[in-house]
Amino acid sequence: MLLMGLGFMLSGCGGLKLSPEVENVFSNKTTMYTQQNMHYNISRGAKIVDATNYQVGILIPANSKVTMEEINAKQVIFNYKGNKIILRNIPKYTGIDMLALFTRSFAEKKVDISLFTEAEQKEIRLAQITNNMSKKAVLISLGVPPAHVTPTTEMNRWKYWRTRFTTFVVNFKNGKVVHFTPNTNETSSHSFSLHIN
Repeated sequence: MLLMGLGFMLSGCGGLKLSPEVENVFSNKTTMYTQQNMHYNISRGAKIVDATNYQVGILIPANSKVTMEEINAKQVIFNYKGNKIILRNIPKYTGIDMLALFTRSFAEKKVDISLFTEAEQKEIRLAQITNNMSKKAVLISLGVPPAHVTPTTEMNRWKYWRTRFTTFVVNFKNGKVVHFTPNTNETSSHSFSLHIN
């Protein structure tokens, strides 16, 4: 489960005021677990996960053990296997503020992958998708699609960015993947990988 009931407010200067519970998470450098697959890229020496959920870069698997270090109105800094990682939020693309992104991305317990079919579990481990995956499985495997084009996951058409310049679409029927395009110029009915190591 995600952290719930954590109060906060944004101040006029753009700073993030946190509830005592959230402050404790960071002041105590609490161990948490990623709730979805993430990919980080290196930019000017910094290891950055864009909350747009680009599907390229070095994979941080769902349920990875991380240590929370810092939070502000624009980013969360966490430690993954000795690497300082920055989760960067751009609200016009995510549709949420930094605290909501934090609670969506990290929790004190692992995601129960055993609730999914063996085929879904395999795709989640590989950060891939395939036909017949449930929406929940896709959310763990690829993350939440950018809200500026997919404002709700109740929709049956989700658009993701593989990179800043290439996109792909996942179509659902009755809550299951029925078709997806690896990028804007291809179609596929097989699973495909969207990350590089």
